[in-house]
Amino acid sequence: MEQTIEDLQTRLSFQEETIEQMTKTLVAQQNEMYEIRQMMKHIQKQIVAITPSDIDTSNNEVPPHY
Repeated sequence: MEQTIEDLQTRLSFQEETIEQMTKTLVAQQNEMYEIRQMMKHIQKQIVAITPSDIDTSNNEVPPHY
């Protein structure tokens, strides 16, 4: 009986340690995902800023076929 209790305590201790490690890993992944989302938003803003407008008023040249 005592051996069974010791085995259960050992298993419980191992499970608690495993859960703690998994929790830390999950938190780290969530933080990384947040940072990646922030970088993606920043990149999207940069792309929008450098994409030329559909209406370019600075180019008033006559096309070559005229």
